[in-house]
Order: sequence, then structure tokens, then C-alpha cells
Amino acid sequence: MRTLIFALSLATVSASAQLARHAAPEVAEQLYLHERYLASDDLGGRLPGSEGGAEAATYIQNVFRQIGLTPLFDERFTQDVKIPDAAKVPPASNYLVVGKDSALLSATFWPSIFSSNGSAAAPMTWLQYGLPTEAAAVSINGRIAVLVRDVPKDLAAKAGKAAGLSARIDAARKAGALAVIVLAPANNPPRLDLLRRTRPVSIPVVEVHDTKWAKRLAKSAKKGKNLSISTEILAQQITAPNVGAWLDRGKPRTIVIGAHYDHVGLGAWGSRKPELAGQVHNGADDNASGTSALLVLAQMLAKVPSLGDANIAFVAFTGEESGLLGSKEFVETIPAPLGKITTMLNLDMVGRLNRSDSLRVYGTHTGIEFQQMLETIPADGFYWDLRNEIFGRSDHAPFIQKGIPAVFFFTGLHEDYHAPSDDLDKIDLEGMAAVTEAAASFIQLLANNAPPTFNPDSLEK
Repeated sequence: MRTLIFALSLATVSASAQLARHAAPEVAEQLYLHERYLASDDLGGRLPGSEGGAEAATYIQNVFRQIGLTPLFDERFTQDVKIPDAAKVPPASNYLVVGKDSALLSATFWPSIFSSNGSAAAPMTWLQYGLPTEAAAVSINGRIAVLVRDVPKDLAAKAGKAAGLSARIDAARKAGALAVIVLAPANNPPRLDLLRRTRPVSIPVVEVHDTKWAKRLAKSAKKGKNLSISTEILAQQITAPNVGAWLDRGKPRTIVIGAHYDHVGLGAWGSRKPELAGQVHNGADDNASGTSALLVLAQMLAKVPSLGDANIAFVAFTGEESGLLGSKEFVETIPAPLGKITTMLNLDMVGRLNRSDSLRVYGTHTGIEFQQMLETIPADGFYWDLRNEIFGRSDHAPFIQKGIPAVFFFTGLHEDYHAPSDDLDKIDLEGMAAVTEAAASFIQLLANNAPPTFNPDSLEK
């Protein structure tokens, strides 16, 4: 009963009023100044390769330079990262022909993210959903498989992983299909952004999203009619920089503090509300908040006279929204002067502490000493929510996969995530200041104590 009463009292406090916070006002002011710039409409959502993305990188670099930090990458503040851009799809080499009729590229069909470049001309076979039992009942070898994209929930539950689209396409390929037609009849335009990251399965694959053509192809496939198909996807890349600097104290080990500064631009890809594509997705919380905290931490720690036996590196990653590309590039090419990286702290979406009054920390079991260390830090106006899960969709994950203990500070998802409404006016600046000061305390603990011991059992299989 005592435990229950305590839990209820916490819930009452969280629901009724924000906990009192005592973070230094100047910390909140510095965070606001960075947030105001990084989350402004002028930067257009900080899409890698865009003018706004480049301006954000320059801003971060200038702050590092003003603080007096040492460039991290061979006397440069930047490290180039290759990031996939929307692929080109030439009309002449992408076609779908039944009899004398050609389907219209974009208006009727579009190459799938699973498609390889190639062509085929053969009879069609109707697979319905393409589940293993359906595929086994007909001959696919040397033919073009036609299947429906969306599997009913009851069938999907029974089939498990085999109901996934990629699994069904791959099963058809293994059974000898020369190509796969996926019927997705919704009369919606194709998701052009999907061809930024393809996963080819070595045969042509297209999605048909026009209802009339979907019905026609289903009928034709059941009759075994011939079809000609060709796909060509020309991959495109852009280059955007990681921005890094460090407090070089001549020590043999380094603690890395990271935050991604990229976002989804105008929402042509990556928006949680694609109907609002064209509006600036400012990403005030995701992740101007973490980037602002990174910059303030750099300024705070540069003034600390003693930081034990560790160097401190500050890295603003690009390409996080494209698959952690910036952090993956960094861990694969760690600058030699850093010595051994013993810990990584990731700051991603730390601007909404007022929603729950709890600071969530993922990955606490990756370093055996992490939980005890964090629990010694006074929580100023929030509760520690320490979690063993890694949460592998942010920039700490590549470090953990390299055997580097890492934690992820996070104040939670919300309805404005990847939407144009993730704006500065919804940021809890006092909460961000509290998170930043807690991060500073944690970093000083790390620097003044023996490096944490990596827990190999923490790796996600």
C-alpha cells in the first residue's frame, strides 16, 4: 500500500504542475538563442544537402570556433558524409505493357524500393497475397508474379514474418519469378521519396497504385496473359557534413557528446504528415534541442579547469534521419588523435521535459557503472527514467555496436514529431536547461572516474 500511495502522489504532481526547477537562467538563455536560429524558418528544416542544412552546419562550426575548441577532423571542423537522395527514374526505361496498352509511369505505377534494374517479358501468374501457401499452389518459375500489397490482418497474424512485403517478394523470386507486380490500388500518387534508400532483390518490382489498372492486371494474371516490364532506378547522392570539435587535453581517452542537427526539410520525405509536405518542418525538438544542448555543453565544459584524464569531443551528426549515416561514418573513421573513445552521450529530442517531468535514459546497461553514476546526480525538477533498452534509432546505436558504452537522453515522442508543428514555442527551455546541467554533471563524473565497463550482453541481436 505504501508503494501505491507513493506512485499515486508522483502521478498527481506530474499531472497537476511542473516540478520546480532551478537551472541557471543564463543556460536557458543560451539554449534559446541556439534554438531560435536552428529551428527558424530561414533554415528550411535543415535537410542535408540543402542551403538551410549547410547554414546550420556553418553556424555550429562557428560556435565551436568561438568557444576555442580544436577542429576534430585533420584540422577541419567537418567530415563529409554521403547521403542518398531521391533516385532518378527515366521514363524511357521504366514501362509496364499489357497487350497494346502501356501503363503511365508515376500516374499508374512506380518502381518499388525492392526493385533491381532489369526487364522481363513473360506470362503472368496470379498469387493473390503471395503468402507461402498461395505461392506453393501455382507455378511461378519463368513467369511474372502478381500479388496484392496489403494482407488482411487475420492472415497476416497467422503468417507472421512471411506476411511482410519484402518476404513475399523474395519468396516469389526464389520460386523463379522473373519480376513481381505489387497491386496497391489506392489512386494515390507514388511516394517518390521511397527511392532514396532501395533494397533491391535482383529482379524488377513495381507497385501499381491505379485502381483500374490494378483490376485489369489481376484479371489478366488469372488468365496468364503476357506482360512486358522494365525498371531502371538511378541512385543519387548528396554530401553533407558532420561537424566536430574537441577539448584536446592530451589524454589517452575521449568522451564523445553527440546530437544530430539534420531534419526533414519541407517534408517531401520523412514527414509524419505527408499531406503537409511543402511546409517547413522546423524540428525544434527533433533535434534543434539536442544540438543546442550540445553547443551549450561545449561552452560550459570548456570553462571547467579540470576534467580528470579524458578529452571531450562534441559532434553534430548529419544524416540521422536517413539511417544514422553520420554517426555510422564517424565510428568507422574515428580520428586517431582521440585515442580510445570510452563513452558516448547522445542528446536527441530533449526539449519537451514538461510533458512528463521525466528524463528518459536509454542504454543504461551498456556501461556496467552507468546506472549508479546517474543515480548520484541530483534530478533538478525531473525524475530519472533509466532504461536498459538501447532504442536503436538514434546516434548512440552505432557506438554501442562498436563496443562503446553509450546512453541516450530523451524527453519523449509527441504529436508534433516529424510535423510542421514541432516549433520553438512548444519547447520547455527550463526543462532543457535542467537536462543540459544534468548532462554536464554526468560528463564530469565520467571524466573524473575510471572508464565504464562495456556490457557485451547489452548488444541487441
